[in-house]
Amino acid sequence: MKSLLLLPMLMLGVLFTSCTKENITQEVVIPNKTIQYIINKDQWQFDSRSQTQYVDIPVPEIDDYANQNSGILVYISEDQETWEAIPDVLNGSTFIYRYTNGRLFIEVQNADGSVTPAPDYTIYAKVVIVESDPIE
Repeated sequence: MKSLLLLPMLMLGVLFTSCTKENITQEVVIPNKTIQYIINKDQWQFDSRSQTQYVDIPVPEIDDYANQNSGILVYISEDQETWEAIPDVLNGSTFIYRYTNGRLFIEVQNADGSVTPAPDYTIYAKVVIVESDPIE
């Protein structure tokens, strides 16, 4: 008799203890922005102060918020298939970049710091803006 009561009690115990309430939260993910540019050999300018060749690229996506909070990454390529992250040495020349609101500057000089002629070939540039929220 006791065993007949034990079985329903066990089943009720399993039934009521296996229920859980789940809270599902969703985060909104803001995607990164990727902008591609073609830099022709006639776009390079010489800066006598820094002794570098440079190109000034308008990037309106770098607004004040992106400038202050997001990550700005730049990649270059000669063939749009193999990309190299800047800073980098490509064909014996060092490429670096700087940016401000609305503008990106890519500079090139010899790897030893000496003046180099401007690249005489087309360079493809990819600018990636990595969205980020500041921690305050």
